[in-house]
Amino acid sequence: MIIVSEKNIFSLTNKYYSYVFRVGDGGILEHIYYGSSLINPNNSVSHHYQTHRDGVLHFQGKKNYNLSELPQEYPTFGSTDFRFPAFHCKNSDGNTATVLKYKNHRIIKGKNYLSALPSARGGECSTLIVCLEDNLHKIEVDLAYTIYDNYGVLVRSANIKNNGNNKLELNNIYSSSIDLPASEYEILHLHGSWSRELSEESMIVPSGRFVIESNRGSSSAAHFPFIAVCEEQCNEIHGNIYSSSLIYSGNHSISVEKGEFNDVRLLTGINSFNFNWSLNPGDNFQTPEAVHVYSKNGLRGMSNIWHSFIRDKITPKNFNIKPRPTYLNTWESSYFDIDHQKVLKLADKALSIGLEMIVLDDGWFDRRIDDSSSLGDWYADTKRFPDGIQDLAIQIKRKGLKFGIWIEPEMISTKSELFKKHPDWVLKAPGRIPSLGRNQLVLDYCNADVVNYIFDKLDKLLSGGNIDYIKWDMNRNMSEVGSPVVSAKQQLEVPHRYILGLYSLLNRLTKKYPNVLFENCASGGNRLDLGMLRYMSQSWPSDMSDPIGRLNIINGCSYLFPLDVLSAYIGPSPNHQNGRISSINSRFNAGAFCAAKGISLSDSDIDNNANELAKLINFAKEHATDMIGGSFYRLKKSANVFCWQYITKDKKKCFLLYFHILSGPNEPFQHIKLVELEKNSKYKQTSNGKLYSGNLLMENGFTLPYVSMTNDNKSISYMPKGDFSSKLFVFKKV
Repeated sequence: MIIVSEKNIFSLTNKYYSYVFRVGDGGILEHIYYGSSLINPNNSVSHHYQTHRDGVLHFQGKKNYNLSELPQEYPTFGSTDFRFPAFHCKNSDGNTATVLKYKNHRIIKGKNYLSALPSARGGECSTLIVCLEDNLHKIEVDLAYTIYDNYGVLVRSANIKNNGNNKLELNNIYSSSIDLPASEYEILHLHGSWSRELSEESMIVPSGRFVIESNRGSSSAAHFPFIAVCEEQCNEIHGNIYSSSLIYSGNHSISVEKGEFNDVRLLTGINSFNFNWSLNPGDNFQTPEAVHVYSKNGLRGMSNIWHSFIRDKITPKNFNIKPRPTYLNTWESSYFDIDHQKVLKLADKALSIGLEMIVLDDGWFDRRIDDSSSLGDWYADTKRFPDGIQDLAIQIKRKGLKFGIWIEPEMISTKSELFKKHPDWVLKAPGRIPSLGRNQLVLDYCNADVVNYIFDKLDKLLSGGNIDYIKWDMNRNMSEVGSPVVSAKQQLEVPHRYILGLYSLLNRLTKKYPNVLFENCASGGNRLDLGMLRYMSQSWPSDMSDPIGRLNIINGCSYLFPLDVLSAYIGPSPNHQNGRISSINSRFNAGAFCAAKGISLSDSDIDNNANELAKLINFAKEHATDMIGGSFYRLKKSANVFCWQYITKDKKKCFLLYFHILSGPNEPFQHIKLVELEKNSKYKQTSNGKLYSGNLLMENGFTLPYVSMTNDNKSISYMPKGDFSSKLFVFKKV
């Protein structure tokens, strides 16, 4: 898998891709190739010619050696490369000129785990570590490259060590840099805001630098930490794609730069804006892991690789193959007006329609009657829960249900007992009036005392052994960022130090309570990333629970995430985010391929729709195991149609979901070709018993149901009448 030639050509190769680079004459790591697997990768020829160009500088006096167009592995600034660098730091001379040259390398079986950051699991992989050095200032950089036997994934990171006698100021330290040869590329990225997360956008790579980033303290819904660089004419099933994401939950940056000679540089790492790190002599700094996926089979091939890798190497082992319980969340039934008896009453309703878990949402802790108070005071309101949460959980479990609870442990209300005792425990800039979001501030997770306090509170909550599920929320971005426990000279380190504190807390909790199902939430998808998924088995992708509003969100998620890490529920209609009225069936279908499914409805909504809800919940439970580990396919997306396919892991069932958004008169028929079936097998449509061959469904296709106001022809498959209509088909292999 990893071969190093006598001429110091390095190749990483498996059946999916080859990645090749070498040590150039000047000691610079020169990138050679990244793409489809090669038979003899170490015989790869660099497509870069060293030739005279007017108006360029020659690196360290070497004739025709111009770093401004040379493909590199970890470029720096100050020595003839004027593109944005992977590494940039201020040295003891006060300048930022750095030259990192090859020093040595080693190969290890497996991979190292990062001590303070989440990282991908090892197993059937090898890691190449190449050490670079700036000899003048004694800066050492270890570049780690991990290649897996059975995944088309390359994992990269960098570790910077100060071996000199003077402090360094790190300005930007990207986890990876990949220089792609000149070609026509397009960018696919995901952007949005609250309730409209993960909207996809494609654009031709422009000259200059295109950046997606966050400076909010979280990975953010504005620019999701994922990008795909696609060669021209790429689509779902054809074309070369180079995609990248980051195992990190804070301020990230992924940039694509088209240089003056049309080469393209992809940088992935911590955002260099408003960042600085003081690296004292003898200290080191570890970057997060960047994960790269190459696909020669278009977006579908790319997604398949991401899905299997995230499922097998990122999400917690205890839950990555387990079906999720169906649930009732108390939020839309009661909001803050919740108490012990109301939860028990809801438990009985949950049982009556076949649900398996009750989730007690916001409003359970002391004096929490609205969103203006009590965050940080993680003990039950004695008036509404006189016997405490543990007693409630015991009573719920006696009814045969699991019990879950909502928390927001990174936040503090100014009206709270904790704030009275410790007003210094918040992120704040001295002399500045703090901005509020949902009437709350952010706790200072740079402070070990704060992290220990929260751990003790949550440990007490979980130690009774009666809580099966935690919904971990985070409803505020960072502003006026500063920490009283960090020196004035190091305040730009606060966002990263906060994330390290968060990870230390999550690591302790999830190790102590491996059987508790944690769900990641941040006002929906404001911190949906590989870092959080390393600790939490599922994520709430958006507060948008309207089915039509969710379609783009789920579709965007699917480029990177397997849907078995997502949760969904049937919410109210009219929808609270956009006012849309939709059927119970369509509200269920939008999340049909998500592993975690539930409801959050008022008592009257549950009562009025009890029979339909019971049927849908029974369907969810019947297919709960099916929705873990399968393959998801985007078949069609337009302004008016979404069509998705899902095949179970054992290949015995195929699900087809069709959404028709707005009805119109005299519509044409919609036709779809299914994919990845066994062509010689028969598939029975469960709704009518009709048999199809796999070959027929893939080559001749399947006619989707028709939206009509008459429904008078029994030979035609019809959709429910009107707008926002959907239908879910199940095919079983016979």
